[in-house]
Amino acid sequence: MTANLRNVDLNLLTVFDAVMRDGNLSLAARTLGMSQPAVSNAVARLRDTFDDPLFVRGRYGMTPTPRATELCGPIREALGILQETFDSTAAFDPARSDRTFHLAMGDYGELVLLPTLLRRIRESGDSLSIHTHPDTEADTVERLERSALDFAFGYRPPDNERLESCPLGKEEIVVIARKDHPRIGKHLTKKAYLEARHIVLAQPDSNRTVLESLWSQHDSIPRKVSARVRQYAAMPGLVAQSDCMATLPRRMAEFAAHNTSIEIHRLPITSGRVSSFMIWHRSRERDKGHAWLKDVILSLGANT
Repeated sequence: MTANLRNVDLNLLTVFDAVMRDGNLSLAARTLGMSQPAVSNAVARLRDTFDDPLFVRGRYGMTPTPRATELCGPIREALGILQETFDSTAAFDPARSDRTFHLAMGDYGELVLLPTLLRRIRESGDSLSIHTHPDTEADTVERLERSALDFAFGYRPPDNERLESCPLGKEEIVVIARKDHPRIGKHLTKKAYLEARHIVLAQPDSNRTVLESLWSQHDSIPRKVSARVRQYAAMPGLVAQSDCMATLPRRMAEFAAHNTSIEIHRLPITSGRVSSFMIWHRSRERDKGHAWLKDVILSLGANT
């Protein structure tokens, strides 16, 4: 049955969007300047309107149902169109905004991209802030779809018609090892690389490493793995205190090379450059603040 819009309180859509974004009724109430009982009442009315529970209370807040996830993109886009209609001449002004942007990035992004980004936004506005989130793949896609994230970053474009992306550039992949490593002479050879023990970065929900996933032309890179770790930041200390090697992006390696017992080597297996991408939900296309931040990140020349 087709709903009569005259019987629908369109103010409820802003509540829906806030609960989707924050995943918590108290946070949504704070965002909207409403009381929590008022937000709870609005959610109850939304449930009646869409004949669906929409949000289920869980251990970590309000989890959206499949129906809520399906509605999120169209509702977010509709709200963006309405906002643009009422505010069509005003550009996003970072100097006057207290917006918090939400980015999914791992320790690589926090150590390499975030410091430069923070300096740039501090130049634009004292009240802007960044909130970073874990970048586990399945969770990141779900949070992008419910507009809980502004951007995510990855090494592959998304395979999802609701997500958009743009390339950030290419990053060289290199190897780190301790100085005076017994297997390394003047140069790191393929034979020495494959015979050494390795510290590898594990990919969530997969037995393959990130490196192997990036190089789709290889079914496997037969490295001898001593340890699988969840963050690049763990690698330098382990490498410095052992005969293990680790393979990681150059700028992360250069960050690690402040440890004077570590050396950086060219990757001897194959071409060591990989592309990186910035990813967002297409419902954000009309969001001027979102567009501003995208331009800022691209202007930083990230991962080039």
